Amino acid sequence: MAILSFPEPMSPDAKASSRDFEVKPWGEGSVAIRATENAQTTTLALASKSGAMKLNLTLRVVPEAEDALTLVRFKLVTAEEAYEARVAAEVRRRVAPLQAGLAEAKRRQDELVLEKAEALIIERALKRNESLSLRAHERNEDAVVAHVRRASLLGDDGYLFFDLENRGDAPFRVAVAQVSTANGRAVPAAARLMTTASKDPRVLGVVPPRATVRGVVVLRGADALLSKPLTLTLAGPEGRGAIRLTKGIALK
Repeated sequence: MAILSFPEPMSPDAKASSRDFEVKPWGEGSVAIRATENAQTTTLALASKSGAMKLNLTLRVVPEAEDALTLVRFKLVTAEEAYEARVAAEVRRRVAPLQAGLAEAKRRQDELVLEKAEALIIERALKRNESLSLRAHERNEDAVVAHVRRASLLGDDGYLFFDLENRGDAPFRVAVAQVSTANGRAVPAAARLMTTASKDPRVLGVVPPRATVRGVVVLRGADALLSKPLTLTLAGPEGRGAIRLTKGIALK
């Protein structure tokens, strides 16, 4: 059954091109339409009691797999509003194919990027793929402990994995994850944390209280760092709560 709702009282005299649909008043400004078994497409003519509104509707029963309308509300609009609605509908009609084309182009572009990324990873893995065991641990005064237990060499780059264990009662906001050599020279690197990023653009991520979060620092051009002692510095904004792991980190 479908309910048609109108902005003014409707005349009870509805004319249909067939008897496959039963039409009855439903309150002051609505009509209820019920299809008979095996109903065929029907044209229905309705009018308001004032005669100001006249409609011709085409009714069709659709299979269960298709969407159907069970409540339709009609409203009065000005000529300007009707024109704007037609323009908006036409714009949507014309823009829809463009949006579909853009979505398909984006899908193909995403697939291409993924294929290139996979090819790059395979190429690097074939060149070099080594896993290194490390033992470096340090903590700060806020009861946040950093563990570095593993590193890997993939192609020309190195990956230094660390865990931040927050044993304190306050979140630890990580803004710095920097690797440096023994003479203090900063190593070009990119860092990521496996946690929800902070809204603060300066922060890489947040370690909640009583939680452990994993992170990684990517060391570009790792060949120049092989067998050299390295220092990993993890800190919050403005260097707050800094943790410096100065022993036990070397790619060898």
